[in-house]
Amino acid sequence: MPATMELCCSAGSYGSDCAALDFNFDCDDAVPCIFCDEIFSVMKDEQPLLHHLSVQHKFIIGNVEQVADLRQYILYWGKLRSLNLQDYCVVFNTNSEPGAKAMSETYYLLCSKLAEDNKLRMALGQMKLKYIVEQKEKERNDVDFSRKCIYCSQIVFGGVTNCFRHLTVHHGFSLGNPDNIVYGAQLLDILEEKLHKLLCLFCEKTFKTHRMLREHMRKQQHRSLNPKNKIYDKFYLRNYLRPGTPWEEAKRDLDGESDTESFTSDRVERRRYDEHLWTDWRDDDTLPTTCLFCHYTTSKVRNGLFHHMKLHHKFDFEHITKKFGFYEQVKIVNYTRSCMVERRCMKCQVVFGTLELLQQHLSSSNHYSLPDERVWNLSRYHIPVIENDGLLCHLGDDEMNDAEIARYSSVSDVMIVPEDISSHSNSVLNDSRLREEINGAEIGEMFGAVMCLFCRYTASGDYAHTQVYSHMRALHCFDFTEVMSDLSFYSQVKLINYIRYKTAKSECYFCGQVFSRMDTMEEHRVLANHVNLPDPALYEDVRWLRPVLEGDGLLQRLREAGDSDDDDPDCPDSSCQGVVFTEEVHIPPSILSNRAVLEELLENTALHTTIHDTEK
Repeated sequence: MPATMELCCSAGSYGSDCAALDFNFDCDDAVPCIFCDEIFSVMKDEQPLLHHLSVQHKFIIGNVEQVADLRQYILYWGKLRSLNLQDYCVVFNTNSEPGAKAMSETYYLLCSKLAEDNKLRMALGQMKLKYIVEQKEKERNDVDFSRKCIYCSQIVFGGVTNCFRHLTVHHGFSLGNPDNIVYGAQLLDILEEKLHKLLCLFCEKTFKTHRMLREHMRKQQHRSLNPKNKIYDKFYLRNYLRPGTPWEEAKRDLDGESDTESFTSDRVERRRYDEHLWTDWRDDDTLPTTCLFCHYTTSKVRNGLFHHMKLHHKFDFEHITKKFGFYEQVKIVNYTRSCMVERRCMKCQVVFGTLELLQQHLSSSNHYSLPDERVWNLSRYHIPVIENDGLLCHLGDDEMNDAEIARYSSVSDVMIVPEDISSHSNSVLNDSRLREEINGAEIGEMFGAVMCLFCRYTASGDYAHTQVYSHMRALHCFDFTEVMSDLSFYSQVKLINYIRYKTAKSECYFCGQVFSRMDTMEEHRVLANHVNLPDPALYEDVRWLRPVLEGDGLLQRLREAGDSDDDDPDCPDSSCQGVVFTEEVHIPPSILSNRAVLEELLENTALHTTIHDTEK
């Protein structure tokens, strides 16, 4: 039988089993193998140790990415060197089936299904989280910190958070909310070293000169971090709440509201922004809300999220929570999300190795229901599991009770909806130059507004595209930069026009299935994982070079004026097919009726032809 362990998180109360731990969560010193004296630096790269344990000792550590501090973990289990492995591990034999030709081998598995291992992992996670929170608080209070910007020569003062704000506001870097970044000085050092080596931060390609690198990052919108590089895991606070979650997935949970609040430093500007939200509120600005059991996200709660959970997870949130007050509902939401993060059944508390296994168990056992109130009605579940949880924000929106709703509904059954103003294609306001003069636009603001590929959410301004990218990631589970990363310029143009066309026809751009409602199509795309790059045969036709949306700001921002179509402007890619666009000029008949204007046009045309012939 495995030995039991009581591991308390309060200082000075650790048992004899923890004597080998030093609890230094900033230390990255090498540690010896569990079974021999070979040394490994597990904090920099755990793969050599895992390979050594598997090959040399037939020993496997399950879900190692979910261990909060692998160095402390290895130090603790060093005691196995002098113990019987069968008492502490899961034992299984390979090639044990009848008729197997290969020799049978015995392996030992250490995983969170074992009581002692699970307690160790949970204790390390809690201790490291507490340590990281204290570290973040120190960085937040260090307002004397200053350093040179990694992208320009400006010295930024006021703390490390201001350095990240400067990168976002002045250089368009998308690194997430600075309030959710820890060890910020180390992260800036890593990014500065990569730029010094002429490495793109997103695709990590090497370029010949700084000019070529900047042009590439600007044109390809690669002003963000590589989502596949695990080196960034340690720099995001959310990753310590959910060990094993890649930093990019944790960062996607951050919504545009928190980013806006973080980057607004001037109080007057913040007040104007708040007034704008209240006086010109739109449904598109609603916080995206994620399902309690899967990744489905929508801005519609009652007719979207609640309907989804009731249909696909047999969890009627409104019916289950109607007898509870506001704070009890908050606890229910946070308790359920906590169970999903820990891959623990909310009903029977059984822990599973993967989220897929948990989902299968919940469905087959019909455990999409609350346990005894003593399990979830705890004060610790007042703390949100997901920052800026849209579902928690919605709980406070129902200001009328059921009696009031019934009283108002009895007055009239007629639903009043706002009138949609039809667009006028011949409106004088369609002239971009006239709009710029009316709005007092600066000369540099030459691009139009950017509209989402899947809804009517629209943003304007210099950083409109980054706002729309963030909106599509949060609300539609569509990572624009990742999908477009390996496509050429013209392939990106075709894909954008193809998706817009399919969205207008209420078709899934990935499989072509037709839907009667947009929210149903969104639900289908998420559940079927149709959020990636579709088959090139669907969008690579030349006809998709023609814009579907007139003045598409998303197309305009694929490259800036003067940018080349190649990563290296000095070495154009000869394999690219040349595509020539001609501008259609429509001259109103009323102008041609004026004789003087007509003669001037003909004279200018003849002069242009003469000059062109002379140059030839």
